[in-house]
Amino acid sequence: MKISPRTSSLFAAILSWALFSALTVFIILGLRDRARLIRDNDNERLFSLLFTSLRNYDNFGSAIESTGLLRERIIGFGIYGEDLTPSYQWGSVPQVFDEDILKDYKAVKNGRYTIPDRRGNRIKFILSTEGMMSPPQQRRNQENNRDRDREENKNREDKTPGFFTTFARGKYIYIDISHTAYWRGQTLTAIAFPLCELALLALVFFVRGLYLRNREYRERIEGQKNLVVLGTAASTLAHEIKNPLLSIRLQTGILGKLFPEKGREELGIINEEVDRLSALSYRINDYLRDAAGQPVPLNISNVLSEASLRLCGRNIVEEDSAQDALVLMDTERARSVIENLIRNALESGSAENAIGAAILRHSGNSGDNELQKNSQHSIIVISIYDRGRGIAEGDLKRVFDPFFTSKSTGTGIGLSISKRFVEAAGGAISIENREGGGTAVFITLGEYV
Repeated sequence: MKISPRTSSLFAAILSWALFSALTVFIILGLRDRARLIRDNDNERLFSLLFTSLRNYDNFGSAIESTGLLRERIIGFGIYGEDLTPSYQWGSVPQVFDEDILKDYKAVKNGRYTIPDRRGNRIKFILSTEGMMSPPQQRRNQENNRDRDREENKNREDKTPGFFTTFARGKYIYIDISHTAYWRGQTLTAIAFPLCELALLALVFFVRGLYLRNREYRERIEGQKNLVVLGTAASTLAHEIKNPLLSIRLQTGILGKLFPEKGREELGIINEEVDRLSALSYRINDYLRDAAGQPVPLNISNVLSEASLRLCGRNIVEEDSAQDALVLMDTERARSVIENLIRNALESGSAENAIGAAILRHSGNSGDNELQKNSQHSIIVISIYDRGRGIAEGDLKRVFDPFFTSKSTGTGIGLSISKRFVEAAGGAISIENREGGGTAVFITLGEYV
């Protein structure tokens, strides 16, 4: 089954959007991971600065209040003992530490927990003193320095024995840190992602629209090339064929008068061939003239019935066909299309009683035809069918090309003219072989309302 350019381009657009979306997700996740690493590094830096500042102060609160960066960033500090109540607190901290909040987070870097608090633009930085203790091998390396530091620690404990005892007996260290920049970045990435998705979607479908328009433009250019070729051919035919044909016709007329009883059959053949060549030149002129003509509302059912009565001697339209099918099209061009298709059916070798036609009405946005899919109004579909020789599968794509024909006496211009007139009226025409032999031609036009 052949996939139309619109369908294939739609699949390509969706696939491109999915690939670009995956790339966007990768970039967004990368930015978020980078922001998380910067946040964790910032926590460690503040924690290190806090302990470094403690050398010059008696407690954590004094160190925080006396250091500008710590005072700006740290909102609360607390030390919680085994009973989970604060043995030391500064700023805003919970009165009872809830250990259950640690179950949802994985400890990293020696008992450190990072708990986001989006509502307050904060990060709860919690340290387990058990995780902070040095491993055995490091402890053994520190024993050599313990005697040297014991005197200094003793002097400090003499100054503030209660505070350092409290710190040493603490189970958790709780630091509430302000992270406005981090949460601002998280919000921006959360907003940017759907906006990027919409922008990508719009860009992809904009490119698809450009592709379809360029494709239609190329098809029109190809059609213009055909017109240039036919225009040259028409000009050549006008100068090189019409004048000799007039001379031949004149001479056969003279011969007919001079010898009325002799060569009548031969002169008739000559006249028939002259008429056929003249008709060919006129058909090419039909192709080159304004395809749209003067569109008027007309009942295509009446046109089809009149043409079939004149060419077939009977009305070939099925009884259950739509009888009031109005379309907007030039009357003469509509008759030309219908008559050409009926003549093709008669010349296909089909029995006359096997030639038929039908007119159906379809609602808009339905069916396989592109016009049916894109129309918001009802669609009129005219079909003319026969049980003739049919068309070779390899020739189905070429039957509407100018001068292409599989008939020994055909000009190859009739279907090209029909296609040009139908498309100028905003419709579409297609042809296909029928099961059991023969062909069916379908003309799709929008209903006039």
